[in-house]
Amino acid sequence: MEQAGPRATALVTGASGFIGHHLVQFLLKDHDVIAFARRPQKEIGLKPHPNLQWVLVDLTNGAQLDKVFKSITSKHTIHFIFHLAAYYDFGDQVYSEIYEKTNVGATRQLLELARGINPKRFIFSSSLVVSKFPQEGDLVSENSPADATYPYAITKRKAEELVRSYSKNFPCSIVRLGAVYSDWCEYEPLYHFLKVWLSDRWDSSILPGRGSMAIPYIHICCVVDLFIRILNNTESLGPLNVFLASSDEPISLKKLFQLSTRHFSGQEKAPVFLPGWLVRIGIVYRDIWGRLQGKRPFERLWMTAYLDQTLPTDCSYTRNVLGWHPKPRHQLPRRLLHLIENMKAQPEKWHQMNIHRLLRNQATRPSLILGEEMVQMHETLVDRIFAGIMDPSKQTVLPFYQNLAPEELRWYISVVYNHLLTSVRHGDRSIMITFAQDVSHRQLQESVSLDELCKALTIIRDVITESLYHNPKLSSLKLLVHDYITLAIQLAIDEIKDIYENVPR
Repeated sequence: MEQAGPRATALVTGASGFIGHHLVQFLLKDHDVIAFARRPQKEIGLKPHPNLQWVLVDLTNGAQLDKVFKSITSKHTIHFIFHLAAYYDFGDQVYSEIYEKTNVGATRQLLELARGINPKRFIFSSSLVVSKFPQEGDLVSENSPADATYPYAITKRKAEELVRSYSKNFPCSIVRLGAVYSDWCEYEPLYHFLKVWLSDRWDSSILPGRGSMAIPYIHICCVVDLFIRILNNTESLGPLNVFLASSDEPISLKKLFQLSTRHFSGQEKAPVFLPGWLVRIGIVYRDIWGRLQGKRPFERLWMTAYLDQTLPTDCSYTRNVLGWHPKPRHQLPRRLLHLIENMKAQPEKWHQMNIHRLLRNQATRPSLILGEEMVQMHETLVDRIFAGIMDPSKQTVLPFYQNLAPEELRWYISVVYNHLLTSVRHGDRSIMITFAQDVSHRQLQESVSLDELCKALTIIRDVITESLYHNPKLSSLKLLVHDYITLAIQLAIDEIKDIYENVPR
């Protein structure tokens, strides 16, 4: 294969996501990488690397994205852009503004910014499920229309149309992904299936319909390989391509059930097939019960529309153009043994990796509402916090911060704010603990006292919570504000105190 050239620089959005952090790790071998992410590098387990620059940025915040992108491109020549960031929820498939902002709005702005730097190629991550399940005998190929009609598919189709239009300005590739998984699973439906089937639950043998619903799975290693081949062959690919990252054939629930139960226990379990009408009734009743308990089950009524449907693919164009194919050892029927062995050998890690991913990917609607309002109020609140810290009456207690250049102080306030926003969106207050660890070490080096650091964070907390409490759209979410602002900053302050108190005097 023709190589893209040494030390080319790649920008990766969604770098803290499942696919993103795997791609970043591989790119670092031969490229400089600018990683746009919504979570800290340390949190996802990526070690510092001389070729990696990690940038926390919210792509749905247009002003922030514009500022960060222009700052990066003023110092670096970006050769390739991998746009992997997206929003998806396996919940009720109800349209929400976060779909449009993340999947369409952020893509539009990133493409427009890219036009100013003319990259060698813009690679956009889409999905096989932008296309409807085909009629019996048909296949989904690179030329299949993006005609599915649920929120994620609609917004991905809009984004693909944007990429097509910008391919007149610079080369672009669209990659439609199958169901991506790893040796630790990390694909929500597959995790749910295995968790149920390999348990002693009453429903561990039940399969819906005839068990013939089938989709194509693809291992993360094969996905990364496809992305790298696009990068390495960019000169010969032309202005626009659509590629499929898919296995040779879809795998049915029945086959997955047979393989997984045999690998787990040494013998196959006999599945119990449940008619579609009974499945629908069961889902409705279980969902009602789950709502009453405050914990809804994974299954949703919309999923029954796909009972016994299959999604076969024809990836011949992708394979011929890129010389790519999923390696036999990475096909799910064979790789399932690795998933099962990891589950049996390290069950806590296996479940933890999947549960953490679900929590990050399934922000509740109240959290989304709070997050959206925080985005809208960002500049206003930064101004209020700035004024609070610069209050002349606080000169004796905040000397370090009041002596900072105004733009540097605003940058620091925005960093704290964006960490809070990320913790809200992902429902993960531990993000603030990681932030506290980083800021403590920096402030210790700058001889900022513990009292001053905690006082500054207290001002930030008080301004944000008071403003959010008085926002009429959040009148019913005051408890959420308390949990994810007040308590999150308290976690950070406690962590900072622990670190300061353990520094040798």
